[in-house]
Amino acid sequence: MKTLGGSAALEGVMMKSPEAWALAVRLPDGQIHVERHEELGIAQRYKWARWPFLRGIVALFDSLQVSYRALSRSAELAGEEEEQLSRGALYTTMAVSLAVSIAVFIVLPGFLSGLVINAAQHPVVYNLVAGLIKAVILIGYLLFIGRIPDIQRYFMYHGAEHKAIAAYEQGLELTVANVRAQPAYHPRCGTTFIAFVILASVVVYSFIPNPDSLAWRLLGRVVLLPVVAGLAFELLRWSATHSDPISKLLRAIGFRFQMLTVKEPTDDMIEVSIASTQAAIGEGKPEAVPVA
Repeated sequence: MKTLGGSAALEGVMMKSPEAWALAVRLPDGQIHVERHEELGIAQRYKWARWPFLRGIVALFDSLQVSYRALSRSAELAGEEEEQLSRGALYTTMAVSLAVSIAVFIVLPGFLSGLVINAAQHPVVYNLVAGLIKAVILIGYLLFIGRIPDIQRYFMYHGAEHKAIAAYEQGLELTVANVRAQPAYHPRCGTTFIAFVILASVVVYSFIPNPDSLAWRLLGRVVLLPVVAGLAFELLRWSATHSDPISKLLRAIGFRFQMLTVKEPTDDMIEVSIASTQAAIGEGKPEAVPVA
């Protein structure tokens, strides 16, 4: 059985297998457009990309760049954009988004925590407070955008993606009834990964040297971000495949965060997720799209 991942798109779902990714979008006329992009993942092309900790950074980059491309393509198909973003524009958008995310979710919490906690005397407490600030910012942001109707539909497609993957992983026939019966939360969800990044940052950032220096303290948080991401991925991988009490606790934390980004889909959304899943695993006859 192939390992599947995915993401929601505009009126659609992207599914990614090791050798290809597929996009299914509900068009304005009600038809489902399906396309399959033959493209080996980075981990399939390079052995080093499967090493522990490094694989988390690689998987994050790989999934983000495919998700951005799928989102751009779905916007084009849904009539939201006149043309798809070029690779250069895509990676520029990713870089800007990453810079903003680092500023808001990494640097700002570290700065605010330093206003109330002495980082040199209480490094663990300092990072716990910074982690709490991150969580509050993230939850507030997701609650705010979650009130937008278009984002609510996006979150419903997110649920459809999870349900289709769960049905596939159980070996069930991919029918609307079988997919609808699956849980909307999935242990390998990107939202859970973000929650684990917050947890991992408390541990990793507590070892930043020279905490008396504000500049070094904040710079260290940026420099060590790949380490945090790698550790968070290993936590995600481990908790998704084990049933011990700690794994169950981690999954429960992740599912609580998923409540903010996952909604129950409608049957027509499930149809889209099924079409994308079938295309990603090589079933059906979607349009094969060469890699640009």
